[in-house]
Amino acid sequence: MLLSAMVLIAMVFTLNSCKKSSDTTTPGVIVLDGYYVMGAGTAYTTYNEKAMMKATNNEVTQTLLPSLKELYIPIKATGGFNIAKVDGSVVKVFGPGAGFGTVTQLTVDNPKFPFQRGPAAISTTPFTVPKDGMYHVVFDDSLNVVAVMPVHWGLIGAATPGGWTNDTMMTESAFNSTTMSWSLTGLLMQKGDWKYRYSKGWKVEIDTTNADKTKWVKVNTNFGTAVDGLVPGGGNITNSVAGLYTATMSYTLGSGYTATLVKTGDVPPINYSTYQMGIIGNCYLKSDGITQAAWDENFGTQLPVVTGVTNYDWTYTIDINLAGQFKFRQGTDWSGKSIGFANVTLAGPGAANLTDSGNPDHNFAVTNTGNYTIVLHIDAVTEIYTVTVTKN
Repeated sequence: MLLSAMVLIAMVFTLNSCKKSSDTTTPGVIVLDGYYVMGAGTAYTTYNEKAMMKATNNEVTQTLLPSLKELYIPIKATGGFNIAKVDGSVVKVFGPGAGFGTVTQLTVDNPKFPFQRGPAAISTTPFTVPKDGMYHVVFDDSLNVVAVMPVHWGLIGAATPGGWTNDTMMTESAFNSTTMSWSLTGLLMQKGDWKYRYSKGWKVEIDTTNADKTKWVKVNTNFGTAVDGLVPGGGNITNSVAGLYTATMSYTLGSGYTATLVKTGDVPPINYSTYQMGIIGNCYLKSDGITQAAWDENFGTQLPVVTGVTNYDWTYTIDINLAGQFKFRQGTDWSGKSIGFANVTLAGPGAANLTDSGNPDHNFAVTNTGNYTIVLHIDAVTEIYTVTVTKN
């Protein structure tokens, strides 16, 4: 393809399709089709590929939904922004429509910080935010719904100080229109699963009005899978070595997020003698002997048998009446320690009856029903967890 000298000198923008249209505000600049976030409150007041929205997964199915576009972007409280759609020679500029406004949580899984959501309108009136900071801008063009969420990153999970109940929030850098960072030092991480999530929420509802819940639309507000390979809504990240850590996240407009987790020190062996651990899941009957458990009641919560000071054993004889799933959990909520398949070494003649559930939580999946003796063993010196399984 031959390009004019003017185009070579100008910025060439790359969007989601190969259709091109001229930017009428800057003759000679080629802009490819897509959605742009731009305005006086952002780094760019016109089309720039670094501020281009991209299709993302619907949290309901964790599969790509082409109509659902997102962009993480630093935004100032003054100036605001618009979303511009370029489609061939047609450019549409969107601002807030009637009914767009502040939302406070909605459901328990939504961010705990107020955010904005509602219809978009063809308008040059800008969307605005209450304070300078990082924001997650989402637009589903088939539903005509925009959501704008403040982004305050934290860590949550069994490996973190707050368990799966309380976020350990990161310290945010000063505001910058193109790059921001978050950090934690001296972070005590135990062996276990965890994730990054922002503003103390797992997802944001874009539309939940369809009678068929599989057609609901929600957007992920968490990252998982791996520290060096962050995936929106990805599986739990496994921390395999307890210790003191420095955690960082960095964001650059146009490149996205990167993260590090660096061990900086050891911690004394944990005293597990007061840890009341039980089995939690949906593969056994509740204490009434009639009702099927549904992740709502521990089985066999108990203190460990301690041997050699730093070796701890919890033993369960359990009737598995359903080929379901389970984890080990401390206490009666998710604020303490929890242990999944990815955290343990399997042993015993019945070990083949337990597999990884394959879902992001890495639960134990039981393939055969029956009566089992299951022993959870923790060596507090090595932090090796062993689960010995016998099918009686």
